[in-house]
Amino acid sequence: MDYNETLQRFLNISDNAMSTAEGQEYIFDKTYIRVIFIILYTLVFCLCFFGNLLVILVVMLSRRLRTTTNFFLANLAVADLCVGIFCVYQNLLIYIVESWILGEFLCKMYVFIQSFSNSASIVILVVICTERYFAILYPITSKQMLTTVRLKIIILVVWIMCILYSSPKFYWGNTVTVTTESGNETVCVLNRQKFNSELFDIIHFILLYLIPLAIISLLYTRIAICLWNSSEQLKQQLDASIPVSRYESIKRKSPKIYKLDKKRSNLSETNLQTSTNSKQNLNLTENVLKARRGVIKMLIIIVCAFALCNLPFHARKLWQYWSPNYQGHTNFSALLTPLTFLSTYFNSGVNPLLYAFLSNNFRRGMREIILCSSKKYSIRAINSNHHRATIRRALHSDTSNIDQNCSQDI
Repeated sequence: MDYNETLQRFLNISDNAMSTAEGQEYIFDKTYIRVIFIILYTLVFCLCFFGNLLVILVVMLSRRLRTTTNFFLANLAVADLCVGIFCVYQNLLIYIVESWILGEFLCKMYVFIQSFSNSASIVILVVICTERYFAILYPITSKQMLTTVRLKIIILVVWIMCILYSSPKFYWGNTVTVTTESGNETVCVLNRQKFNSELFDIIHFILLYLIPLAIISLLYTRIAICLWNSSEQLKQQLDASIPVSRYESIKRKSPKIYKLDKKRSNLSETNLQTSTNSKQNLNLTENVLKARRGVIKMLIIIVCAFALCNLPFHARKLWQYWSPNYQGHTNFSALLTPLTFLSTYFNSGVNPLLYAFLSNNFRRGMREIILCSSKKYSIRAINSNHHRATIRRALHSDTSNIDQNCSQDI
């Protein structure tokens, strides 16, 4: 069996697609294409690895950040970290290395962990969205429902479900060695004779894209509407507090007029204290309005990021199955396929930026950990220098005593 027949058997490639691919130069044989993709994959890997690792460390080390939401964020970071470690560069090897060099077992682990980590990341995003929905709209019910034991059970169920969902790919993954003109070549593929790939990909599209996107969009829309309505109420309170602020501005600009008005109206100390409290409430209301507008913007960005980052992969799959014009072995397809994978990996890299680094509490906790570690280092350095200085003084005194004794002996 030659190379084309083997690929046709495992990948279900049509004869027309194979005949179109023959005679074309492979696009990844060009050096500049390889350099561009290596840079892109490296950037995504750094986002996935360092961003998610920092989220895990900050949540673990900062006691103030050990909340329900951050507990889910830490698990999301673990799933996205697995994407960076086990999927990014392994996927790149398929396109820039002529033969799969990691063996049969790692091929199975690659296709399994790629599905497992991606599905876990998406499901945990839905869990975070649901938790935020109940925490904001039903705070009392949320505290009663989401106990520590139930949180651990929810996360355990999520991981087990994702393992069970992805476990068939461990069985379907295979390495195929074929003989070509340049020698033996090994590829890591899914054996599509063992399952209905079209049905599986459609189910995957519905379960891990359409349904999560619908849930996230619906719940975050409800949250945004709730915050917007409460912001309108706060804005009315802000408008009602404008005369107080105006009175305070008159006080700052014209103290003489203020004193005259004070004498005429016989303002008491209680009224002045009330004015001060109203001004503080006014500033607090303005800060709350700004914070809620920022939350609404962040929710919109989260939904758009999830939809846009995961859409190219599923759109390519649907195009592959339903369009007669799709040709899987053209240079355009060879470039499109890794770019769609890269887009899904980028979602795992951008999650810590959206959910953690945009949070003021998280940034504050990160600064506290960094400053605390730097203070510990400086204290150790000071203690070390003090200890060295003490030893030097002791040695100096011992040396002077020795010199005195020697001079007396002489």
